[in-house]
Amino acid sequence: MLIVRRGTRQQGQGLHHEAVEAFQAWYVSFSPLLRMAARPWRPPLEVYEDERGLVVRAELAGLREDDINVVVNDSVLQISGVRWPREEGQKRTYHEMGIAYGPFEAEVRIPFPVDLDRVEAIYQQGFLEVTLPRAHASRTVPLRTAHS
Repeated sequence: MLIVRRGTRQQGQGLHHEAVEAFQAWYVSFSPLLRMAARPWRPPLEVYEDERGLVVRAELAGLREDDINVVVNDSVLQISGVRWPREEGQKRTYHEMGIAYGPFEAEVRIPFPVDLDRVEAIYQQGFLEVTLPRAHASRTVPLRTAHS
């Protein structure tokens, strides 16, 4: 079973937490630069297994390869980076802001041992695809006799 960690709400945070989130959404709606000061956003992910192993696809449109970090630690894949806003040349009044800017991060738990030497990350047409091949489960070790 694959577990994708997401932010969880603790008991007692219900209505107060929603009110704070609504205020933050209103406050940062004035500019992408204000939005960048808020907490990191999480890109949409697809996580599945196929014959190659575990595959994680992240939607990361508008980034350069240098803006994306991919790290595999123990049993966790970490994807992070920054999407910078376009240059603000003139004063704008936003009517809708659906594109997240600023730092982003996502963590995916890996449900099996991975062959770290064969991990691949490809960024193409706004999608990052990370392939995590299974490590070979076991192998037979031949015995030798010690020569005296």
